[in-house]
Amino acid sequence: MNNPDWHKKNYRRNLVDMHIEAWDPDFLTQFDPKAYVDCMIAANVSCCMVYANSHAGFAYWPAPGGNQHPNLKGRDIFGEVVDLCHRNNIEVITYYTLIYDNWAYNQDPAWRIIQADGYSAREQTELFSGRYGLACPNAEGYREFTRKQVTDLVTKYEFESIFFDMTFWPSVCYCPSCKARFEKEIGGVMPRIINWNDPTWNAFQDAREKWLNEFAFFATNTVKALKPKVTVNHQYSLITQSWVRGVTEDHTDPCDYVGGDFYAGPTEQGLICKLFNSLSGSFEFHTSRCLGLGDHTTVKTMEHLKLQSCIALAHNGAFLFIDAIDPVGTLNKEFYQKMGTILREFQEYEPYLGGSMIADVAILFDMWSKFDFHDNGKNALDPSAQGMPHLDAVVGAARALKEKHIPYTVIGRRNLKNGIDKYRVIIMPDILRLSDEAAEDIRAYVRAGGTVYASGHSGITNLGDVFGFEPIGETAQEFTYLAPSAGGKSFFADSSPKYPLALNTLQQIVKAKPGAAVLATTVLPYTDRTDSGNFSSIHSNPPGVPTDNPGMIGTAFGKGRVIWAAGPIEGYKENFQDKVFISCIDNLLDKKYSVIFEAPPATEAICFAQDDGIIVSILNTQTTLPPVTVHDLHFTIDLKGRSCAQVLLLPKRSEIKFTETDGAVRFDLPPLELFHMVKVVYK
Repeated sequence: MNNPDWHKKNYRRNLVDMHIEAWDPDFLTQFDPKAYVDCMIAANVSCCMVYANSHAGFAYWPAPGGNQHPNLKGRDIFGEVVDLCHRNNIEVITYYTLIYDNWAYNQDPAWRIIQADGYSAREQTELFSGRYGLACPNAEGYREFTRKQVTDLVTKYEFESIFFDMTFWPSVCYCPSCKARFEKEIGGVMPRIINWNDPTWNAFQDAREKWLNEFAFFATNTVKALKPKVTVNHQYSLITQSWVRGVTEDHTDPCDYVGGDFYAGPTEQGLICKLFNSLSGSFEFHTSRCLGLGDHTTVKTMEHLKLQSCIALAHNGAFLFIDAIDPVGTLNKEFYQKMGTILREFQEYEPYLGGSMIADVAILFDMWSKFDFHDNGKNALDPSAQGMPHLDAVVGAARALKEKHIPYTVIGRRNLKNGIDKYRVIIMPDILRLSDEAAEDIRAYVRAGGTVYASGHSGITNLGDVFGFEPIGETAQEFTYLAPSAGGKSFFADSSPKYPLALNTLQQIVKAKPGAAVLATTVLPYTDRTDSGNFSSIHSNPPGVPTDNPGMIGTAFGKGRVIWAAGPIEGYKENFQDKVFISCIDNLLDKKYSVIFEAPPATEAICFAQDDGIIVSILNTQTTLPPVTVHDLHFTIDLKGRSCAQVLLLPKRSEIKFTETDGAVRFDLPPLELFHMVKVVYK
């Protein structure tokens, strides 16, 4: 409880959702702290996230606000569970929800988030279901309520960490508190119409992000002022959601480590784990035991849960599985016993975790670009105004790199300050709002010899000198083509000027600078596909208007090189487009890789360099589970000037035959069902 680094070696975690109402007198009456902790012991968890309150707004300890769950009749079940966890050598993260709090919502109407249409959250609308009462982080009364509650928790109890859930904007808020701050800090009337080209709208969004981060720091500092060694973690899963949530990379700062819950597929989960690893090292990956939070009984298969736990493990992360308590207060111990088989196997690998991820390529995920210019003119309340073409391109790039087994990671803007020269290629997928500071970091990286693949809006306003163009505008058509030039044929093996590469997006219009090689030009369809009265082909939009606009440029800058595409090829997510994108990356890497993994596309290898060797984790990420066993897995790893003494299949440390030539070690793996971990041991 006095070790602020506790989270760096604690990998097996659990959370039991307890968002239980009080209208039924039987709710929570069967809750037994011992039975609860017995389930944790059965599951072999090393850390429990324990509810202090819930979205229903009820506290599970005698809280100073008078909001304790009435069916507890004063009993301190939070304190009982925390004590029993510690008696059984299980570390504790306290769960406390912010903003989503029905009790606070009902306590004072002045605390409520107010939508652009004037309604609050529990008034049934198209946007809100009516279940969740939402309190505004700018409401001083709500802040004071939060301060008293958190102060009481930190003062009365001993725990290793606290997790603040729901630290994000559920919607754009127009309550009196937000209105007053806007008028004081920006001036004028709060805008209700989205316009990403309007300085006032952008100032408003910047303010929302700043206000949210300030509130997160308010909660963190409340804890740290009393117990500096207690770690703090805010819900971080909203980094993959739109501008509405207000969560940017700055959300890392009030956290000692990052974590959050995710429910997407293996590619997206791997992407998130890589980003978390690069931003904070130690991290926590949450996911539910059921198919989604809305389902209470349909448990994922053990193979599904094992795959998700192994994805976290392969990235040196903690795995936290989420269960939900029965309304009466009971848990299904049989499930926890099954989960224990997974986490006992998980535990055997823990001694081998650590090191620095090996990646030839880094995808830059810009969290200030989670919007879409096409949403200009929509109302801030419009649920459709949450497109994220940048994130679509990030996910597309990650998927293509994973399937082609090119070692990659995902970074944020702050990573640009910290040794990005270790990456041989930086990928910038359709970044809509690159800051001048980040642009300078990229400029310095390329000047010193780095290489960049960029697409679409990336650098259009501040990196033209590096990328080899002068910006002019963008196409009106939103379905376009790329026709290879004579010098670009090698990048477009399946395309030609007559049958160019399709892009389901507009393209930037630029003028190539002297010395820049035009690798492809833009081709437009005969007519705009939105024109229903004038078309060339009733179903498709064939290419018909060649242009001189450079659709892809290759250029040198300083000691480095850049390939820039006028539209996000990587975002199309189909084989033809993948080939072109990968050919660009291969070209920038000169087809030299730190790791060569010969295996089917549904497998992935993640490598970490350690002082005495290299840890290689191999995942079988087939979506149909249990997966088909994969055979014929071949590895070649650059030893970077070292020599290999052994290759060990973990955790039993059985030896694998290897050969070493030209500074690289080569070995084959046994058939892969779901997960392997190997250690290459240096001499």
